Amino acid sequence: MRSLFLALGLVLTAGWTSAEEKAFSLPEHPRIAFIGNTFCERDQQQGYLETLLIAGFADKEIEFRNLGWSGDTVRGEARAGFGQPIDGFNHIAKHVAELKPNVIFLNYGLNESYAGEAGLAGFESDLAKLLDMLSKESAKIVIFGIMQQENLGPPLPDPAAQNKNIQLYNAALAKTAAGRGLMFVDLYDVPTEFAKANGGKHFTLNEIHPTPAGHRFAGEAIARKLGLPAGVWDDRLEKIRQLTVEKNRLYFHRWRPENETYILGFRKKEQGRNAVEIPQFDALVAEKEAEINRVKKN
Repeated sequence: MRSLFLALGLVLTAGWTSAEEKAFSLPEHPRIAFIGNTFCERDQQQGYLETLLIAGFADKEIEFRNLGWSGDTVRGEARAGFGQPIDGFNHIAKHVAELKPNVIFLNYGLNESYAGEAGLAGFESDLAKLLDMLSKESAKIVIFGIMQQENLGPPLPDPAAQNKNIQLYNAALAKTAAGRGLMFVDLYDVPTEFAKANGGKHFTLNEIHPTPAGHRFAGEAIARKLGLPAGVWDDRLEKIRQLTVEKNRLYFHRWRPENETYILGFRKKEQGRNAVEIPQFDALVAEKEAEINRVKKN
């Protein structure tokens, strides 16, 4: 019964939540935080979505910060380190408070969906807590849906049952977005759309994680659903993308320094003196963003 209610809720809200039917805009000085799980974290190594945002809002100098963490959930479990899930949740809160984003792209639900219908109520509750925390910054929040898992055949498992779970959790995401007046971007069909557009080629490496070509297609799909113009991947746009990937690498070292336990954690008495070097990445990131803006204007 709950499944039917959620599925019906998704149908009823589909027209309202379709990003393609709602104009997406950015504030005068956009500071975007991309928060989520593995798809989010790996996207920093591709840079397609960010590049299309830069090109689509050429009149704005966008600060884009990827806070993705592989395997993460709305509870912040993967970010907890040696602590409890609440520590991971506070980890997100800390970085969001420091960044003060005015736009947040949120990408969660895949890992949680493996719990099936039994885990749905807990997911909705924890999602609400996360959104309450993120809303303190008064940022525009855009919720990305979960992409279906691709069937690559044996020896990998048939994802049919898991895709039913994903549909349930997508319905919950859409319902939550509608209830809070947030934009929901439905990405469920992106893998099958990729296969249709590319002669049946695989969208993923392992049924879940997109290939580099898959990341490009997903970035283009998101940009299209946000109403951005289609990007032409000329030399200029590719240069912006390469610079974006370099900038993301620098920022990754800024907010997730190697040996963090020794530098900032409970073993900082051993190497904590090196923490003074971490903020030095800020100038490097700013320099790379300035270069991106120069290329964008040419």
